[in-house]
Amino acid sequence: MAAVVGLDSSGLLSPWWSLFVDDSGQFLAALAATLACWITAGRYSGAQRWWRLWMGAATACWTIGQFIWSWYQLVHHIGLPSPSPADAGYLALPVFALAAIIALAADRPAQGALRRRPALLVMVLDGLIVVGALFVLTWGTALGSVVRTGAATPLAYWVAIAYPVTDLLLTVIVILLVAMAASAANRAQLIILGAGLFCLSFSDSVFAYLVSVGAQSMPPLADAGFVAGNALVAVAALTPSREAPHWAARPHARWGHLLLPYVPVAGTGVLLIVQLARGSPIGGVEISVETVVIALLIVRQAVALVESANLVASRARLVLATDQTRRQLERDLHDGIQQRLISLGLDLRQAEANVPPDLTRLRQQLSAVAAGLRGTVDDVRELSRGVHPAILTQGGLRPALRALARRSAVAVRLDVRVDGRLPEPVEVAAYYVVAEALTNAAKYAESELVDVRVRVQGGYLYLSVRDDGVGGADPKRGTGLTGLTDRVEALGGTLVLDSPAGTGTRLQAEFPLDRH
Repeated sequence: MAAVVGLDSSGLLSPWWSLFVDDSGQFLAALAATLACWITAGRYSGAQRWWRLWMGAATACWTIGQFIWSWYQLVHHIGLPSPSPADAGYLALPVFALAAIIALAADRPAQGALRRRPALLVMVLDGLIVVGALFVLTWGTALGSVVRTGAATPLAYWVAIAYPVTDLLLTVIVILLVAMAASAANRAQLIILGAGLFCLSFSDSVFAYLVSVGAQSMPPLADAGFVAGNALVAVAALTPSREAPHWAARPHARWGHLLLPYVPVAGTGVLLIVQLARGSPIGGVEISVETVVIALLIVRQAVALVESANLVASRARLVLATDQTRRQLERDLHDGIQQRLISLGLDLRQAEANVPPDLTRLRQQLSAVAAGLRGTVDDVRELSRGVHPAILTQGGLRPALRALARRSAVAVRLDVRVDGRLPEPVEVAAYYVVAEALTNAAKYAESELVDVRVRVQGGYLYLSVRDDGVGGADPKRGTGLTGLTDRVEALGGTLVLDSPAGTGTRLQAEFPLDRH
């Protein structure tokens, strides 16, 4: 690239040869990108193959457009003709490149979760919203007057608009995908490809501007983006996909990405208000694009709401499935392993009773094994109670909390005002909230008394656990309270922790009873 730009700008060549070197450099770079994409595509499968095929199609269209363009300039000596058949090839690149970027972003490591289609749709909608908003801003400030002044025909007018729109689209989509960080295996490819598309977009924007103002030639330095962009596309195609590490969940919301589409939309609102205040006319293009942006924003919100509802529903199903698994495991432990151990213990006691009096050592050994089995039975009983308390299934929340209070290492004052049975998911969640609170009070709070209050009122179950310990509990330092919060919220409830240092800890939860 440096050699092409340097030779073209050196002044050593005649104007025709300078133009020939410039156009040839762009053509060869695009051809190299096309061949690199299509040749390497045969070595891969899945998304790694498809993004190369799509990108190869994009650069092939650009190569054809560049050939037509060079033919105009070198053979017919026509400078910067627009519109022309070359525009079809140039403008086809963003369409295929967008498909390539989406295919590359959807490529996820086998160990992780596939990116959901709604998430990809939201990503694309965000890009379109940002593109539309930025277009309104640029059109209202500078681009509109330039295009209206320089466009001689309606076709030239729309071609002049198409270039900045497609350039903005590619740039914003790349930024969104890099910000959302596709899998670690293809992040390097995405960054290199994004840099190449950005270079192409930059030179495209310069080209569109020069066409709109009636320029007859492109500066060599402005053409450098076409050479560098295609070269980077080739490098991205030649970059192998590394083996991705195990996928890890990211628990924190990415507020920058969530708010990204609203910032430029707010900017367009401010621009329109300023134009109305100044009495400046608002063109039809601005109104049309702003209408489309608002419609896309509504669709984006609808998709996000549907996805959020689906996530909440799947979260609740996961909690219920986990509880059912725990309950089944408790039954298997109680009815299977525990009963078998008890039976073996009885057989050992029978064998011990039948040992002759003179075999004292054998009797002692059998007695020790029987005692060990009895201790194992007690361990299994405690384990099954921790997995899922049978008393909760059989008697409900009141007796289960009483049993929990009796086993607590800290004194418990219990006030349960619940008549009859509650929905099983609510009983299980309330039980584990109290169990976790009592465990924390015994381990960390240094408390002497825990006050537990449970009542049903107005279609809700209200639960409060308060200790007189040291306070200062921080849910970020452990997973217990985080897991409880997920469980409670999956049932449509809320969990609030209040733990000022030195004044004890209060854990409050409420559950709706009419959703289960």
